[in-house]
Amino acid sequence: VYAAGGMPASLEVPMPGIVLTTDLSDESKRAFAPVRALAARLGLSVTLLSVLEDLPFEPTAGGLMAVYPDRTQVKRDWETAMQAAADAFGRDVCKQAVVVEAADVPRAIVEYAHAQKADYIAMATHGRSGLRRLLLGSVAEQVVRHAHVPVLLYPPGS
Repeated sequence: VYAAGGMPASLEVPMPGIVLTTDLSDESKRAFAPVRALAARLGLSVTLLSVLEDLPFEPTAGGLMAVYPDRTQVKRDWETAMQAAADAFGRDVCKQAVVVEAADVPRAIVEYAHAQKADYIAMATHGRSGLRRLLLGSVAEQVVRHAHVPVLLYPPGS
């Protein structure tokens, strides 16, 4: 019995697949269709990954009082949204949706992909330039610099 690639089925090694990052924005979801097509073509599964950024919170910044967000509830809401995104992506290909919390988003993406032995990391870029990029940085650039696997980037359309 032979697998699709002509390799004996008994020797076929399952590939861990593609880690597709998302912040659940429409911009990040641009990568969903092409990654789904690529995963199907290569016979890979997809894991949706979202990093919930740990941000310092100052409840009295500028002398104004603010309600401290319930991080547990925020994470629970984010996980629910990620499950819905995975359902929309298609559970035949998207096997799991994961939310991790971290202060350093690019590092969390790279470390997650490394720990899962992913074959690829995929992400849409937001296309920031100039001052916005200088101030906000580029998650994609940092992932590309530090990843140990190929990174597939989907830039904004024209």
